[in-house]
Amino acid sequence: MNNPRSRRNRRWPGTARRLAALLGSDGELVDASTAAELDRAVERFRAARIGVLAVNGGDGTGHQVLGAWCRASAGEPLPRLLLLRGGSMNTVAGGNGVRGRPERILREALARLRRGEPLPVVERDLLRVRADGGEARFGFLFGTGAMVAFLEAYGSARLHSAAGAAWLLARAAASALAGGRFAASLVRRDRLRVETDGDEWPDASYLALAAGSTPHVGFGFPAFHRCAEQPGSFHAVGITGSLARLALSLPRIRRGAPWRRRLAQDEVARSLRLQAEGDGIRFTLDGDLYGPARSVSVETGPPVRIAVP
Repeated sequence: MNNPRSRRNRRWPGTARRLAALLGSDGELVDASTAAELDRAVERFRAARIGVLAVNGGDGTGHQVLGAWCRASAGEPLPRLLLLRGGSMNTVAGGNGVRGRPERILREALARLRRGEPLPVVERDLLRVRADGGEARFGFLFGTGAMVAFLEAYGSARLHSAAGAAWLLARAAASALAGGRFAASLVRRDRLRVETDGDEWPDASYLALAAGSTPHVGFGFPAFHRCAEQPGSFHAVGITGSLARLALSLPRIRRGAPWRRRLAQDEVARSLRLQAEGDGIRFTLDGDLYGPARSVSVETGPPVRIAVP
């Protein structure tokens, strides 16, 4: 599946042609730049009973493809997922050990398959997210508050690269420690009623409420290091401390150390429910932005095997 509208693919439009040449008779490259094209491609691949679904796009493209597949499959097992890192943000792929350019990733996967060797995989569960009881969306990384504000700042700055996002994170951390204006612009606290698996959390104002079924949120930070602690669960984190305290904790978080209670509450859960007490909840799922919504539910979704060639 190729997203010709991803920033990386717009910058290097010849990538799709090279991927198609690598596939040869062993597969088919289909462009999908609209919801209708995506739905048609999903039906085509499901009818062919493909064993590996390769996605040439970033986190948002993978999220949209998985959502279309899950809604169409009615509980059928997902094919193995090969993320080709064809976007400006490839957090899910990188956090699961997928490295390199799209052509190299596909070439190595095809070489294994053509030799009859097993394709190594990492098993994850998707998150199933519903806003105000609406249509389910599927992905790996969910967040509110400061996570939404950071993505908005990233988009408005038109950085469009991992290096640009890293620079923005460093700027935010430095500003938070200095009490600067940029950090203040990222503080978007939500007064939320939160419960996991039916247990209510203490009332709090959250700098961010996040959940992940894959460990890394980018830049080598395993913020959801407990995501595989229990089968069929994910790691939920509610950050109640200040942005400055979060900035000071970044080295610990990068080491995968446990979250400190004075900064955040965290739980391993199968369901997470958020109810807004003020304005609606704006949230991100794999880098795409949604909302506002009065209530949001996050549940464990279907399992997926991410190929790591």
